[in-house]
Amino acid sequence: MTNQNLEKRAVDLFAVALSRSLGDSRVIVDSDILAQFSRDKSHCEGVMPDVAVRVKSEDELTSVLKMANEYNVPVVARGAGTGKAGGAIPLRGGLVLDMTRLDQLLEVDRENLLAVVRPGIVTGNLQSMVENEGLFYPPDPNSLDTCTIGGNVAHNAGGPRAFKYGVTREYVMGLRSVLMGGDVVVSGKRTVKGVTGYDVTALMVGSEGTLGVFSQITLRLTRKPPVLSTLLIPMPDEESAGIAVSRIVAAGIVPRVLEFMDTTIVDVLRTKGVTGIDDGTGALILAEMDGDSEELVERATLQLADVCETLGAGEILMARHGGDREKLWAARRVMSDAVAETARHKVSEDIVVPRSLAPQLLTGLKKISKRFGVKVASYGHAGDGNYHVNVLWDDEGFNVTPVVAEVFRLTLALGGTITGEHGVGIAKKPYLPWEQGTSLIALQRSIKQVFDPKGLLNPDKIF
Repeated sequence: MTNQNLEKRAVDLFAVALSRSLGDSRVIVDSDILAQFSRDKSHCEGVMPDVAVRVKSEDELTSVLKMANEYNVPVVARGAGTGKAGGAIPLRGGLVLDMTRLDQLLEVDRENLLAVVRPGIVTGNLQSMVENEGLFYPPDPNSLDTCTIGGNVAHNAGGPRAFKYGVTREYVMGLRSVLMGGDVVVSGKRTVKGVTGYDVTALMVGSEGTLGVFSQITLRLTRKPPVLSTLLIPMPDEESAGIAVSRIVAAGIVPRVLEFMDTTIVDVLRTKGVTGIDDGTGALILAEMDGDSEELVERATLQLADVCETLGAGEILMARHGGDREKLWAARRVMSDAVAETARHKVSEDIVVPRSLAPQLLTGLKKISKRFGVKVASYGHAGDGNYHVNVLWDDEGFNVTPVVAEVFRLTLALGGTITGEHGVGIAKKPYLPWEQGTSLIALQRSIKQVFDPKGLLNPDKIF
């Protein structure tokens, strides 16, 4: 019997064991449903899993991972499938763990400013729940209305507010993680300080489901800032916008959002009739200030606006209240879909460069666009140098890989990194050795070996 037949036999026996343990209704073998688990929001191609289970408790999770280990079945844990690097799609068939039923908010501790959640809770829902308590969970990935906290933790997600508040890792205080074989590892703490042993919690954050599967997450919260001010700032060109961002940061102004949109994106938004874009607009800055004091927020808002006006900003739109603020956010909300409509194909890569080198990045991207004859549109979190570079083309036979490679070469030449918040997954693993040395990659592989000796947990990702 061939290895392939042996593997198929093992999966079939595993599926039978799952049905006996959980019941036939809990085990998914329908090909139409399984096919959905072979895709996410990336351009990566996966393999349809042999079986899937919608997990409802930690006990079920430990039982399933124990059986999968016994039958040598590869496992991919999956949230909402909003990832952009292919991290949650299987490459070897096997089992997909659908974690979306583990979506409970277990505890909100107002005195100690923390929340305990299951990994399947939708990020936006969590934010709304804690804000109703006067509290605040800052990380805000663009897909917050659909993505899950477990996926955010697995990829160390960021978002527009990361400039002021940081990324997901800074809010994960503790984890319950289930390893292949069913062992549960409890890491982290509920206290503000704690340095006992290695920081296993920080290691698990951003590990893309290759070390363990989260069953419970303890998150740090803050008090909800009561005062908000949003600005949409039309700049004459990309260079002036880049200089404005640098001067804002140098002046000690700390907006919670400092977003940038390039000329290509501005042109697309102009055709959509988005508010605040006139014929003289060559780039956009979206900024948002928050704080406890009306006076302090107002002062910082005016200071930020003044920096931009000295560099030729057009009419700056400001808003303080929900509906008005949402109108200014419209440019950011519709941007991704609007840009995608301009071409048949789109690949989006998130890269990070030192923010002072943003002008060199944008100049280099224009050269890449001209060299390959494709449209390149960039936007992103200018405050922390994290840009989303969109390559767009129409020709069915066009090979986009050399374009993506040049974007990464440019990024690394500027002292940057090939991913800021999407992770490595499938899409970026060929380029990891461009950024990390052989010894570092070998060390990470050895860590993977300790957590998952058989290499069954989200195999063929990252490395």
